[in-house]
Amino acid sequence: MKKYLITGIGGFVGRYFWEYLLIHEPDVQVLGLDMMQKSPWNHPALQYEALNLMDASAIGKVVESFRPDCIIHLASMSSVGQSWKAPAECFNNNTGIFLNLIEAVRCFCPTARVLSIGSSEEYGDYPSEAMPLNENYELHPGNPYAVARVAQEMLSKLYARSYDLDIMMTRSFNHIGPGQREVFVISSFIKQLVSIKKHGVHGKLHVGNINITRDFLDVRDVVDAYWKIINHGKKGEIYNVCSGNGVTLKNIIDKLCNILELHIDIVIDESLIRPTDNLHVIGDNYKLCHNLGWNRKYSMNDTLKDMIDYWRNV
Repeated sequence: MKKYLITGIGGFVGRYFWEYLLIHEPDVQVLGLDMMQKSPWNHPALQYEALNLMDASAIGKVVESFRPDCIIHLASMSSVGQSWKAPAECFNNNTGIFLNLIEAVRCFCPTARVLSIGSSEEYGDYPSEAMPLNENYELHPGNPYAVARVAQEMLSKLYARSYDLDIMMTRSFNHIGPGQREVFVISSFIKQLVSIKKHGVHGKLHVGNINITRDFLDVRDVVDAYWKIINHGKKGEIYNVCSGNGVTLKNIIDKLCNILELHIDIVIDESLIRPTDNLHVIGDNYKLCHNLGWNRKYSMNDTLKDMIDYWRNV
């Protein structure tokens, strides 16, 4: 029976990965780690433990006891905006906890396959003519979150090379889907627009910079990619997890208004504009598609409609 350790199982992606395993590997045994006191699920295949991953001794005991075959490291502080407000907390929560985890793997479970989740933010600001970004590009992180993710990736490479640990890495681009918190931009738009729809067909949408281009991928496609990487990826390799297509935030707002049949006034909120922001971010998913056989299943419209349904029912 294959054993998975999932850190951050109660988070946005963690929940979807657990649900993916129930469908695609129903015979697995899963140990989920998070900060919640109680597990949100009651299932015989799932063990849950509330654990502070900053506690190196505690994570060591867990890894030594459970001895997982596969580790999906999802626990993180993943908001770029929040990283500007609390840079030290961001760095500790993204780099310190990963170091604790791979030290535990090195000491107690060196044959485990580890998936280290990184971010497209690591690439930094490239001009539109340089798109799409591929895994061979130099990294120029432009915010505290991105710096932390680069540090995590460097640790992954170091431990794979120095200790022969079976670590694979992602640079994951923006992912969205039902259940995402409103601190993230598309979810924020949809929550506001659904509220406007409840009260009429005209209102004000508060936004930051909506002229930026991003590569968005449905979280359900993301976890499918993570499963393929952890099971079939190559040790020491980095994989972009992205759609390969770019869309402006303004275009997404237009799509949402069309679906909801809304007319809105856009209000620029200066507090939502970051100190620095990459104008164009589009990923190259060739390696993921051609080496691992991954394909996108959810269109942007499918995802947006599902997110609208979610916020209507919250």
